[in-house]
Amino acid sequence: VYDQDGNPLRIGERYIIKNPLLGGGAVYLDNIGNLQCPNAVLQHMSIPQFLGKGTPVMFVRKSESDYGDVLVVTGGNVGNENDIFKIKKTDLVIRGMKNVYKLLHCPSHLQCKNIGSNFKNGYPRLVTVHDDKDFIPFVFIKA
Repeated sequence: VYDQDGNPLRIGERYIIKNPLLGGGAVYLDNIGNLQCPNAVLQHMSIPQFLGKGTPVMFVRKSESDYGDVLVVTGGNVGNENDIFKIKKTDLVIRGMKNVYKLLHCPSHLQCKNIGSNFKNGYPRLVTVHDDKDFIPFVFIKA
């Protein structure tokens, strides 16, 4: 898995996950209720109330037996059958960006679903979508 500078994503480094489409923005966490912790994964947009730089993410080793310091794609996916999220390379080139991926949500014993978006309760949320062609493309930018 590569960032937009062409460098492999490194374990322990921080990255912004961004939708490269015109009007798309970075992924961020927010508290949209009266809770103490963020409870929603949202996407910034080119609308004044939804502008922002995103929440950096960091990839970590799943266990001590994992090795290496970069994320490696095997068979098109990062992770194994027991992981809840996967990253899959696409053939898309968007606005000159070549390292474009889609994210998948893969709960245990269920079929993986693409991550898309939906404007729900006034917020641009990331959600699972059923159609294999309906997904948000994402790129990784070093934070």
